[in-house]
Amino acid sequence: MKKYSIFLASLLFIAPIVSFGQNLEAKIQSMKVAYSSSGSIVALDGDSIVISPKMPSPICGLLMNKEGKPGWSFYTFPLASITVPLGAVDESLIIENRVFTDPHVVDHYKPGDVGETTMVLISGMPGKQFHTLIYDRDKFSQLGPGPHASRDYGQAPDDTMAFGLTFSDPESAHAFELALKDAVLMAKQRLATQASR
Repeated sequence: MKKYSIFLASLLFIAPIVSFGQNLEAKIQSMKVAYSSSGSIVALDGDSIVISPKMPSPICGLLMNKEGKPGWSFYTFPLASITVPLGAVDESLIIENRVFTDPHVVDHYKPGDVGETTMVLISGMPGKQFHTLIYDRDKFSQLGPGPHASRDYGQAPDDTMAFGLTFSDPESAHAFELALKDAVLMAKQRLATQASR
């Protein structure tokens, strides 16, 4: 009877962990589907993913209020890949923005125009960084048909505290954002459970 009780108790402890794992896998699968037109996502282990955006990354224009006047900020995230431990993401700092990827947007922007691309900005917890492989966007853009070696477009390792992913439609971006937030919370809960054993 004692052995049976120990076995039952161990099953009760393991069942929530298995359930966490299955639910987390489902959230990662949802992220893969939502991001499929923009790049690929691979699960490294139970709590980390590798995101590989399509290259070259777009140059994104964001209309901002600068000292009371409208002004443009342009930026890009030239990521070949980024390794994301889900527990290192700050779920409160996952933010969607509509951005413009038309290089001539400044010339023909009219008040009320909305960016055709959605960017999801993702930040790490304080003190956490994500390992990336970045590349020289200008070099990459000048290459002819491939294949090419990573040195041809200046690929190099780097670390960052935040990064952005672009989506051609807002529905996919929103689905990705929701699945990522859920996956981050599940990963943190699982890590907390393992730490308390």
